[in-house]
Amino acid sequence: MEFSHIISSRRSIRSYEDKPVSDEILKELLEAGTWAPSAVNLQPWYFVAIKSKEQMKRLVEIMEIVSQRIEPNLKERFSKHPVVVEETTRFVRQMGNAPVCILAFQYKSNYDKTDSSIVQSVAAAIENILLAAVEKGLGGCWLTAPLEAAVDDELRDLFAPGKGPLVAMLTIGYPAQTPKAPARKDGRYIVL
Repeated sequence: MEFSHIISSRRSIRSYEDKPVSDEILKELLEAGTWAPSAVNLQPWYFVAIKSKEQMKRLVEIMEIVSQRIEPNLKERFSKHPVVVEETTRFVRQMGNAPVCILAFQYKSNYDKTDSSIVQSVAAAIENILLAAVEKGLGGCWLTAPLEAAVDDELRDLFAPGKGPLVAMLTIGYPAQTPKAPARKDGRYIVL
């Protein structure tokens, strides 16, 4: 698959097949994340891949709280589209039945670089994981809802004690459906 096709075919997948992701593929995705560029080569990421039923159950319990907390904001933003609110809260609550969730943390809580530099570095690693997933026939969705719902510290304490702040969460699996690409907005770049 050509890389330009991987980029243009990546979608936010919100529904997954009941099919496990092998440990081998999962390790390849995580390894792809570690090859991202980072501010002064700090490599400031720490990933926790959750796939066991026991740990996934713990995560689902927290995501139920996340769903409840983000619902008022969604209702305000999508007041004319209640179906979007219902679909989004259901996805957050159940994570699309993804067989794997990856929590992306900062490796430690403080660095000599700005917080923005560190978050950008972790975000680059996240994008590497999502693009590697597409190449393997998988899909994923990048979620910041746990941050918006202020459960980031709880997730860190539960799954990555002693590490830095949560940056994002990813759902990963084989897509049950692939949404149509949203239109790209004009005026988002210039060449001088």
